Amino acid sequence: MEIRQLLDAPLGVEVIGLDLQAAGAEEIAAAVHAMHRAGKGLLIFRAQHLTPRDVEAASAKLAPHFVGQLPYQRWAGQSKPIPGCPHLALLGNYRARVDGEFGMDVRAGEVIGEFKPARNTIEEWHTDGSFLPDPKVAIGLYAPQVDDALPLEGGETRFASATAAFESLPETEQARLQGLASVHSWELFMRLNESRDPSRPKVTAEQIAAKPEQTWPLVRVHPVTGAKSLYINPKNTRKVVDRRTGAEVADGLALVRSLGAAAVGEADGSGGDGLVYRHKWQRGDFVVWDNRVLLHAASPFDAERYQRLLFRMEFLGEPVVGSPLLEPDSRSVE
Repeated sequence: MEIRQLLDAPLGVEVIGLDLQAAGAEEIAAAVHAMHRAGKGLLIFRAQHLTPRDVEAASAKLAPHFVGQLPYQRWAGQSKPIPGCPHLALLGNYRARVDGEFGMDVRAGEVIGEFKPARNTIEEWHTDGSFLPDPKVAIGLYAPQVDDALPLEGGETRFASATAAFESLPETEQARLQGLASVHSWELFMRLNESRDPSRPKVTAEQIAAKPEQTWPLVRVHPVTGAKSLYINPKNTRKVVDRRTGAEVADGLALVRSLGAAAVGEADGSGGDGLVYRHKWQRGDFVVWDNRVLLHAASPFDAERYQRLLFRMEFLGEPVVGSPLLEPDSRSVE
């Protein structure tokens, strides 16, 4: 097994020569350690040959490092379940080649993944599940060994470091942001998805009521590395508030957008050179990222010309821990 940093990339490590089906606990621990340090939150296992049940098992090996596996609680527009794989879902516009592909209740020609058409906008950049009481710690994606299931052009997954974004700010701005929080809305997230795909089933008022908005510090502290990162989500932010008083901050949404643009390097969300890693998918790539420190976004592709298929797995969440608040007019912490 070889672990090495990605060449000409601002973040990420890749693991070469390890079969996740045979990987032991020590090898997994070494890979995750490298992800947190040299990889700045991004880990890629190359050249895997995995069935859905193998992906499920590989996810279980990684789970102890990310709180645990998260069973899928499916909502409108998500993929049908895969038998024997309660922690997996499918992403993309891939159409089943045969009836019952992957053991699913699908017919040949049916789109079997959740397809969310991407755009080059700041709203495309996000951290998964920030609208939950315990936002997800990490996310995994796997590109199966299936012919013609990845776009030849576009369709990359892009990553940017929210830690680097925070560290690049002046100290006075860092201090100001640590006193703020943002309100994250599942409803806004779902309405954005619906606006991009009119055929997507609409969420109901009852479903919205079951997922109340969550308020999290704008700057979070990583429980493993101790690093501070921006915790922003341009995709589903309702407003920004003062952490002490709860009062809404004027131009809060504009602040989140500007911080997002600074993190990715471009105001239009396309991603500037030097700040964003664009993962060009290869068959057999198994990618895991720390959802606490990275923003990510899909890249657009021609869905009439290409199909895209990825297996997706989620890991359990934890509350967002912010920096201790400074005393007013003081730099000493409480």
